[in-house]
Amino acid sequence: MLDRNHYCMSATAFGLDGRIDEDAMRRFFLRSLDARLGLYIGSGGNGEGHALEPDELGQIYRIGVEVSRGRFPVHANLPEQHTAKATIAQAKIAVDAKIDVIHMYTLEGRHNMVPNDAELIAYYDDVLEVIQHPVCVCVNNAMGYVPKALTVAEICRRHQQVVAVRLSHQPELYLYDIRENVGRDLAYYFQLATGVMQPLMIGATIFSQEANILPKTVRQLVDLYAAGKQDQMAGPFLDMMRFRRYVGRWAPAGPRWIKMAMRVLKLPGGEGGVRRPYLLPPQAELDSFLDGLLRLRIPEIDEMARAAGLTIPA
Repeated sequence: MLDRNHYCMSATAFGLDGRIDEDAMRRFFLRSLDARLGLYIGSGGNGEGHALEPDELGQIYRIGVEVSRGRFPVHANLPEQHTAKATIAQAKIAVDAKIDVIHMYTLEGRHNMVPNDAELIAYYDDVLEVIQHPVCVCVNNAMGYVPKALTVAEICRRHQQVVAVRLSHQPELYLYDIRENVGRDLAYYFQLATGVMQPLMIGATIFSQEANILPKTVRQLVDLYAAGKQDQMAGPFLDMMRFRRYVGRWAPAGPRWIKMAMRVLKLPGGEGGVRRPYLLPPQAELDSFLDGLLRLRIPEIDEMARAAGLTIPA
């Protein structure tokens, strides 16, 4: 299953009562879909998946599948777990909701849990013996370790339901070593923070947390590349870099700055904010955050500001 779509690492929209706001969730998902970006739902990071109950994960999965209506495959990133049993339980929720591709991290690395090659392979063997559904194997430094590329390739060889590999903050040579040793075609996904040109040059698909706020800008980047107009990519790329540098003051946690931007730009779900343990900052800091966003003079932010009735600084 070679996937050439591009995806938003979607936030979860809450209401003022702290529950998932289904109407806001639909409208927020549509921002990505209308920009021709697919949905990547419920991650432990940007989607605040670790703060969601199992029935809430199923709720947002079903909303995403319903709203997408087959326009793009819908991906669900299971919040990382310590055991195969816990991962299987979460994966079954995604299967029942008819999610197209389930993203599975390696074992979580808390308390110095760094699995050796045999342990990591056995973990995926245990999970994928039960979950006969399209799966993406995910490698992310946030797990506390990075498995060997050849170990990831071995996992992909052993299980034909593995249709993709997603890499965050890994070098191109890591991908090369996987591709050279898998022995079959897979889709490959990169997080935009890794860069944009190199992944696109090797036929990879972009996943982006920035697309929660700037879906059109992300779409413009990949469209210009696809049209062979690399000489025109500098404008939107530099806009993205200025945006990333600015919101990086509230990083590394994606939900914090994403929900701040949703709140001040009056995007669907912005009023509900974040779930604990995250907290939005005081109103004075939100006001300062908004002022800085507007002073970036990024066309898509200006467009949202006008739609929200905000005054753009001269």
